[in-house]
Amino acid sequence: MIWRKILHTGRTQMFLYFFSFVLMIVSLYGGSNVLFTVGILMAITLFISTKYLNLIAGSLYLSNEKQTYRMFPDDEETWQLTLVNDSRVPIFQNKIEFILHSNVNVKGMEPVTEHKGYNTYNLSTMFQPKEKKTLSIPIRALRRGVAKFPKLEVQLSDPLSLQEIKLVNDRIFRTEFIVYPTPLPVKDMNQLNELIQGDRAYPQSLYEDQTQVIGTRNYESGDPFQRIHWKASARMNELQTKVYEKTLTQSWTIFINVNIQSELISKYGEMNVSENQISFAAYMCQYATEHHIPFDMYVNIKTKGRVPYLHLEKGEGKQQLLKAMELLSRLNYNSVRVPMYRLIALYESWGSNSTSVIVIGDMTTDLPQYESWLSKGVGVFHLQMHEQTARVMRLGRRRAIS
Repeated sequence: MIWRKILHTGRTQMFLYFFSFVLMIVSLYGGSNVLFTVGILMAITLFISTKYLNLIAGSLYLSNEKQTYRMFPDDEETWQLTLVNDSRVPIFQNKIEFILHSNVNVKGMEPVTEHKGYNTYNLSTMFQPKEKKTLSIPIRALRRGVAKFPKLEVQLSDPLSLQEIKLVNDRIFRTEFIVYPTPLPVKDMNQLNELIQGDRAYPQSLYEDQTQVIGTRNYESGDPFQRIHWKASARMNELQTKVYEKTLTQSWTIFINVNIQSELISKYGEMNVSENQISFAAYMCQYATEHHIPFDMYVNIKTKGRVPYLHLEKGEGKQQLLKAMELLSRLNYNSVRVPMYRLIALYESWGSNSTSVIVIGDMTTDLPQYESWLSKGVGVFHLQMHEQTARVMRLGRRRAIS
């Protein structure tokens, strides 16, 4: 780790340098060996102090290996902060100061200063010559989000505390704490059981994969001619009918509309509604993973890159859940928001084929588009949210008034 060094020389040291010089001048004119010796010793002490400070400042290194801690609110992790004193002299006086985002805190340590969104902490330690020291610092998660270190610096001073060097880390500190949202339960999830023919074996399914023959049975009156297994029939001297594997598939697309309705803001507060949306989405991702349902996710927040909006590609299993939870943790409502019709256009242009579309948030502005998916056999659902609860509601076709 390469530091940016800021040297601060106090008035006391400047005065002592000047005073030692005066003593030596006076001793030369007055012929006093004692004053000259005192002046010389004082100058040597100040010189050694400066050389010591420069030596340890150039020999202290900060390990910046990537560390990612994943937590839920109220969880605790131990942050490993490693520094190395590569010099042959000890480091007596130092102060490590860092700024940490306030969705986590340092357990058992009061912040020096508190600001909106982040806190400043100080700690001190001592280094022996050629010592690599790892400090174990307990971190407690408070709420959803990603906590990083916008600032980390070390202040070093000489043994006499006459001057100080500040070592400032101008590079990105590669440690972060990802705090997942707390899932809030959603009622009536059984409504989302929209099944179509697919590639998953399911004995109770009404659909059959005619490329997967799993056996034969005796021919029965009414069996289609093309289902007769001629080779098996010849071998058994009796007509045999092919038995196909019964399959199904089920997949979800989750839309999160971060444009909150004004009546919900006035009733519950924008931050509460926003966080609840994320918590309900987290629950649905967990539910999909537990029931082996592939899902993808769209959020109407603008991003940089190939996909212009926040999007999680379709997948399933624990790895997909981790990606979804991390996306929800990083979701920042201060980002640029876009209208939902842009997400819908992107979704349709990709030819997505989910059996169920779930909209979390306001869907009134694009209701005709959602209704058009019903005629294509897609189940469209809306999360009816209250303060701490939500219920899955199926979207039905509106009847035309004649």
